[in-house]
Amino acid sequence: MKLYRKLTAMCLTAALAASMAITASADVSPVSVTVNGKTASTSAYINSDWRTMVPVETAKALGVDYSVQGNSVTFTAGGISQTYTVGKTVGDTVPAMMDGTIYVPFYHLAETFGYDVSWNSAAGKAEATVSSVVTVNDIQSIQAYTDETFYGTGLVEVEVTYRPGVDLSNISASSYILEDRGSLNPDFGQIKIAGVSVNGRTVTLTIDDGSAATSRNALVYSGNPPAGVRERNAFGIYCTGAWYRDVNGTIYFGSADTAEYKANTTKMGYQARECLELKLRHAGEAPGQSACLADDQGRYNADGLWKETVDRQFGVGKFQSFADLGIQIPSTAAAAADGTRDAYVKGYAYIPANYNPANGIVFTLQGQGISYWQLPDGTNDDGTGIMYDSATTSWANKGAVVVNIHDRSSAGKGDYESVYDYVLDDVNTMKYFIDKYNIQNNIVLQGNSRGTNASSTVIQALAGQEYTVNSNASRGTNQLDKNVYNFEVDTFICQNGMFGRNIYDQDDYTAIAKTDMRVWIFDGEQDTNNTDTYASYIQAAQETGHDDAWIKENIRLTSYPSELYYYWGETDHSTTRINGWYFDDTPYYGAGLDVVDGKIVYHTQLEAGDTYTVQGRGVSRDGAGPEKTEFTYTVYGEQYQDWALNR
Repeated sequence: MKLYRKLTAMCLTAALAASMAITASADVSPVSVTVNGKTASTSAYINSDWRTMVPVETAKALGVDYSVQGNSVTFTAGGISQTYTVGKTVGDTVPAMMDGTIYVPFYHLAETFGYDVSWNSAAGKAEATVSSVVTVNDIQSIQAYTDETFYGTGLVEVEVTYRPGVDLSNISASSYILEDRGSLNPDFGQIKIAGVSVNGRTVTLTIDDGSAATSRNALVYSGNPPAGVRERNAFGIYCTGAWYRDVNGTIYFGSADTAEYKANTTKMGYQARECLELKLRHAGEAPGQSACLADDQGRYNADGLWKETVDRQFGVGKFQSFADLGIQIPSTAAAAADGTRDAYVKGYAYIPANYNPANGIVFTLQGQGISYWQLPDGTNDDGTGIMYDSATTSWANKGAVVVNIHDRSSAGKGDYESVYDYVLDDVNTMKYFIDKYNIQNNIVLQGNSRGTNASSTVIQALAGQEYTVNSNASRGTNQLDKNVYNFEVDTFICQNGMFGRNIYDQDDYTAIAKTDMRVWIFDGEQDTNNTDTYASYIQAAQETGHDDAWIKENIRLTSYPSELYYYWGETDHSTTRINGWYFDDTPYYGAGLDVVDGKIVYHTQLEAGDTYTVQGRGVSRDGAGPEKTEFTYTVYGEQYQDWALNR
């Protein structure tokens, strides 16, 4: 929620202003306007309402952006927006046009964006000063905290501790400008501050957790031609979008070199940054005065005011990398000869305190691009698989061991593709944890996008079937030794992807059904359509002797309406975000809903056992199988993670 303090107006008094009232015309004598003591405009004038009018360019001195459209101008800064239209009353006066330039009331503009305004009668000028006299030089230290957000691991709180004796009585959310690079592109933008609290010398900034959807965001975006786009630009999150930093700190983005960025010719991205690149200053301070968490290469600035960021999801007793845990599982990528080699499998694990082997284990595989990649110069995206969303981290505190296997995406670059076998890396990792923690009950595998194909292939291999190496027919097939890999997947959570399509034939579905594997498939209204894969597995279960009651309980398909994704600027292919944010602690109750201020509001909340349909706006991602509008979905009165772990 956007919160800011509307400052008390310090307007021109009638007596002072009346003595200077003049008519706006080309013959008026200019009035001087200053911002924090520096001249901001010399072409201002006093209008007939006794208000100081300034040209739109004055916004630059206030640190405010503006855009002009015809007779209107919109000013924006710090999550605040104000539009003025020529001839339309705002406050107690009217914006005007003079010599092709829009003039707006100085006091109204400045106060909207956190300044105090006064009239200096001796000097004959209007003055704006920042409401708080606090500066970056008054700060003793800054501490950032990250945690789960809808858009992945990101900033949730900042503590600003000031030096003794600093007056914090006028501090508010509008007192600060907090910036970071965006997920849509590497340009800096403002992070929305929801509110502040003051405790002694420490001010705590609470970060807004609402939507980062852009103005281009459209509900229906799929079709031929597409009706629109889904788009968001999140700030203060670790994972990038279509850009990355190399080992030297150079940013790669876009199709051509610019003054700031090199062309991203590798087409790689979705990289977990080494650290956030936060910049903090007070309203009214110049950008160059900002306290920076990182240097120009994106590395932590140990000599600055910022302490090292506290990542609340990670560390001892929480999620830790395999390397930090001392886990060394040999990788098939070790034989790569071009610099993309890895001796050991990458990943992260969460081990509950006083772990009970009967509580089971959860393995997660992620999508193409956000799975591990490495370039020949060593540039990589280690961490994205767990930080990109809460697909993995939301399983913590459920009693089970949770493991993110950060295997390699088929989109990666390098000759490792001729030697790598992600199935072997994945099953070797699974076996390591199953043996080490003596897992006695319920092996859960969760796949996301490309990870659903990888998971489907792992499930196929563990069921004793031949599998195509890396889903690449030219690599041929392989088959696991079941004397070594003497376990199967008990439960498969399939999210925004496919359960075996283009991988399984009916014999594969049958072999898997014989292992009694349960499956819950999730997709979005304008995303992949699993009605046919669902039907194939039901057929296999029937042919292997499972009765209707078992099938009804253990083979599930859920489709979410586009409204859930649209609010956040996410495509309907972001079901892991939806499940991790909304449904890790509550069931889903039907497709008739809206999202209001980030919360689900059901038109009619259904009950367990009720059925629903989706509208089928746009088209499904793959176009395969019957149309979703012809399918009747069932509401399940269970939270999917509890269902998965309570076999």
